[in-house]
Amino acid sequence: MTASDALGGQRYFDDVESGDEFTDSWSPTGEQVVAFLTVSNRTAPGPNRFTDDEEARKIGMTKAIVPGQMSLCRATDFVTDWMGPSGRLRSIDVNFRRPAVHDEPLKVVGLITDTLDDDGATTVKLDVYFENERGERPLQGVAVVELPRR
Repeated sequence: MTASDALGGQRYFDDVESGDEFTDSWSPTGEQVVAFLTVSNRTAPGPNRFTDDEEARKIGMTKAIVPGQMSLCRATDFVTDWMGPSGRLRSIDVNFRRPAVHDEPLKVVGLITDTLDDDGATTVKLDVYFENERGERPLQGVAVVELPRR
């Protein structure tokens, strides 16, 4: 199942179980990175590791990298799109394992690892990660969401 299957709909606690997985894809472009940096007021004058391949190579990267905060935003959107409008994101905690680079195809994965019904608070714990074509995970983390019952 893809995260986009849930767009416009609502995910319910009664319909999910441990082991369920959902996926999407993301290939961040240089234009998206520049737009993110502009909107988030993080643009530095001149070329930098986020916008210029040559500057990124100076610090040992193969090409310009995606800002970690942009990756976190993508992971958060992925989870909130999946849970639907009546879900509640309780927490998301990620680790940046390695840089994601511009135009790199990434598989975005959510894997349900636990469900808990504690006196009406119906929560779902998810592993969330990005995976590149080499099987590396630039971002890996855990999200906890609260889903309504049917």
